[in-house]
Amino acid sequence: MNKQFLTLLLSVMLGAKLSAQNKFEKGYIINNAGNKVEGLIKNMDWSRSPSQIEFQQDTNTPAKSYGIETIKGFEIEGKAKYIKAEVDVDTSSDDINALNDDAKPLFVKQTVFLKTVVEGKYTLYRYANQNVERFFYQKEDKTEPLVFKRYMVSGSHIGKNNTYLKQLEDVSDCGNTTAGSAVEYRENDLKALFIKFNTCGNEEYKSFDEKSNKKLFHLSIRPGVNFSSLEIKNNSPHNVFNADYGSKTNFRIGVEAEFVLPFNNNKWAIIAEPTYQYFKADQEVFTTTILGEKVSNKASVKYSSVEVPVGLRYYAFLNDKSKLFFNASAIFDIPMGDSEIVYNMHYYAEEKFKIESSVNLGLGIGYKYNDRYSIEFNMHTKRDFVKPGQNETAYKNFSIILGYTLF
Repeated sequence: MNKQFLTLLLSVMLGAKLSAQNKFEKGYIINNAGNKVEGLIKNMDWSRSPSQIEFQQDTNTPAKSYGIETIKGFEIEGKAKYIKAEVDVDTSSDDINALNDDAKPLFVKQTVFLKTVVEGKYTLYRYANQNVERFFYQKEDKTEPLVFKRYMVSGSHIGKNNTYLKQLEDVSDCGNTTAGSAVEYRENDLKALFIKFNTCGNEEYKSFDEKSNKKLFHLSIRPGVNFSSLEIKNNSPHNVFNADYGSKTNFRIGVEAEFVLPFNNNKWAIIAEPTYQYFKADQEVFTTTILGEKVSNKASVKYSSVEVPVGLRYYAFLNDKSKLFFNASAIFDIPMGDSEIVYNMHYYAEEKFKIESSVNLGLGIGYKYNDRYSIEFNMHTKRDFVKPGQNETAYKNFSIILGYTLF
């Protein structure tokens, strides 16, 4: 079953990847001649500033790529707006392990797409690549960087160049509106402040805040059925219990916490799901003594635990209400205190082996409807839950899980 499930999972993932891409949405581009061309833009929900986009004038026209050298900007209506600008980008590293001892920014003039965060008399922009995140503001007809830099001071102490706070204090015409030291150099703090700059002077402004309406944290109840199997190889001198305990069908219940990552159109999420599960089985083996007497030997397994899968989920959107999802998790298993393997042999003392904590992997494929109801098929790799020595165990599990998202 494991190989068949993996084959099915890979096939569906590849198919979904091809059929459920990011959508083209209504918007426009500004070409280098300054003309506005309306059409459809592929919304990639960029976490980093793009260098090119895909644009089509209508659904019957093939999409074309437009790079930063061919357009002045673009907007997806009400969701995202980018302008092309030649600005001084501080290329200093933000990596704590790579800070230098110079408080001055390392500016490099670059032509980039800036994301418009707040647009009005007081306009805020954001630029990001794989190494840095920087913010800019519109000052008259010039786009200026808001200066912030971490640097190393005397060994392990980190200093901060907070020039941006003084810049913000000088931006607003409102005498009672100052940046204050509580404003961190991050998008949410700066966005709130620029909105305040505009509203205090009754200025019209536009905020591009598609993500603010998206719920990024979800909690779900997930009951289901486990189809579990167990094989034990017993290496004791009195071994009669090399055994396949077969498959058992048991109930499971979990509570899943999901944090959706705020980029790429909410396709990726981090998940964790504490889950109660159990497995109980007995096996009786008859052996014949040298006197010809037939005797009974019994092996019992009692195993209950709380599993805590922690992993990643990928969503493939089929339409506005339906989506497939795929999970990959590391499963941390915590057995309950009475979990053990017990051997009762006719001529020998009872032997007990404690079931230990262990880690294995889980893969899942599921379907979710209306962000509320879900069904998932989940397979675990084999789990060895005893200490190395007299026993080797192979516990396998396949689950069918129903889900109901509370919020």
